[in-house]
Amino acid sequence: MVEHEDFIRAPLAGPVRFWVSERQSVAVAREISAGGISLETDELVHSGARVTLQLNVPGGQTLTVLGEVVRTVRGGVLNAATMGVRFVDLVPDHQRSIITYVMRQVLQAAPAP
Repeated sequence: MVEHEDFIRAPLAGPVRFWVSERQSVAVAREISAGGISLETDELVHSGARVTLQLNVPGGQTLTVLGEVVRTVRGGVLNAATMGVRFVDLVPDHQRSIITYVMRQVLQAAPAP
């Protein structure tokens, strides 16, 4: 697990639908924290853009959240393009679902005593 910008991150794999204005696209989640999500996508969105995301948190629910693109990295021949999205005004219920998932992943990855 990696700490980034004061949040513990955990791997997350699965499709994430996102909308910029009214245009819908699909990305693949790479990792998540209570602060945001990292996505692989064929359609990069410029930094500062607002996006609506719809994602599934294992053991939780389907979340629809507002985000702001804070980082984009163009892909290459061997690497997919990625973008980092910071959650904006995450409701407490959604934040709790994400934190619960991340903490489960952290505990599972911890070495046995």
